Amino acid sequence: MAPRPGPKAKPRRGRGPADRMSVGAIVLSTAVGLSLLGIAERALLDGGPIGRDSGPAGAERAIAPPQGGGGAPAGQRPQQPQRPGQGGGTTQKSPPNLGVLSAQVRKLTIDQRGAAAQESYGAPAGGRPIVDTSRTSADNGWVLGTTALPVPTGSAASPEVAFYAARWTGESWQVALSGSKEFGALLDAAPANVLPAAEVRALRRYSSVTGAQATALVNGTRAGDGLVLPWKVGQAWTMTTAESTARPLGSLAFSGGDGRVVAAGDGRLYRFCADSTGNALIMLIHPSGVASTYYHLRGVARVRDGGVVSQGAPLGRTGTDRPCGGAASPRAEVGFGLRSGGGIVPLDGAQIGGWTFRERANPLLGFAERGALQVLPGGLMANLGRAPVGDDLPSSSPSPRPSQDDGAGSSRAPAAGATQNRSQSGANSQQ
Repeated sequence: MAPRPGPKAKPRRGRGPADRMSVGAIVLSTAVGLSLLGIAERALLDGGPIGRDSGPAGAERAIAPPQGGGGAPAGQRPQQPQRPGQGGGTTQKSPPNLGVLSAQVRKLTIDQRGAAAQESYGAPAGGRPIVDTSRTSADNGWVLGTTALPVPTGSAASPEVAFYAARWTGESWQVALSGSKEFGALLDAAPANVLPAAEVRALRRYSSVTGAQATALVNGTRAGDGLVLPWKVGQAWTMTTAESTARPLGSLAFSGGDGRVVAAGDGRLYRFCADSTGNALIMLIHPSGVASTYYHLRGVARVRDGGVVSQGAPLGRTGTDRPCGGAASPRAEVGFGLRSGGGIVPLDGAQIGGWTFRERANPLLGFAERGALQVLPGGLMANLGRAPVGDDLPSSSPSPRPSQDDGAGSSRAPAAGATQNRSQSGANSQQ
């Protein structure tokens, strides 16, 4: 039987020109594809559009003006606008940047309050301004906050502080500090859900009260807020003053009693330099527009910024904390002072808690008086509430006299009769 014939073998041919071209096309296509993939990957990593020049990652890009009345060039499809927050394009409005706002507030604080702070501190500020946010709108486009120039460690002066209001225009921040007309204008334009009308009135009044008006409101020339000393009525505490400042009554401090610090009058509460424990410099803006400040407190009352407190309401306890800087306190105390939007209100002539505070230039000395009685730094004084200054001081309240070894600015507290006898002997010598 004859074997079956197998498949016929075909003669082997060499590769023709067409075959060589197809292999080359494949290699070229692969190289081009890899190059395009690399370009696309680079554009995506840079955050820019594919096929266009892009800056470094995170850089802001200028918005190109529309051509020919706003339409797209012929032969191109109009680009859809990007939504805020989407990468790879630009928008007409950028989101508010709170970091940029903080830097702007710091610069404004130094420019507008730096000179006053240095005069009060007797030295440059102890660091860059401390900027905090008290209130923001839901989109962060409106902000109310506080700023403070830290007190250097060698000074016992009160911190230089201010409020700021800010509005984001879509391109930049409009910012103003309290004490300026621009601050009032921003308050008036703020949405009611950020700043209620009653709070706007209080902040505007504080910002617009001049130094002369504030002095008249606290010395009895005009009807003021009937302020009392910042502790329980009837208790006697020790008074000290800041001897290192140009004004002996530029800063007052009180210590003693049960250590409970209370509001000197009705007002709205705000915090400055709040630390991680919640302690801060407390400011109360009173109905007249004058504000009282409380420093070194611990255990600060949990009242929201802008909240209303009544005269005598607890604010915290005496302490040694200094979140706004300043000299270390040798004892638990409360630093007390008065302010308006323009700056510190001098205490010379102020009537608080039944006492009138006075300054004397030669020797430089700050003290409190009530009729013929005087309390020098280091002496005890009773909080007499809103009693008229002309009333007699209860005989149980001691009054100090200066000691020879302590020098001006300090004193010990003798019996009440000693001060009365000195006053009588002085009167007899004049007759």
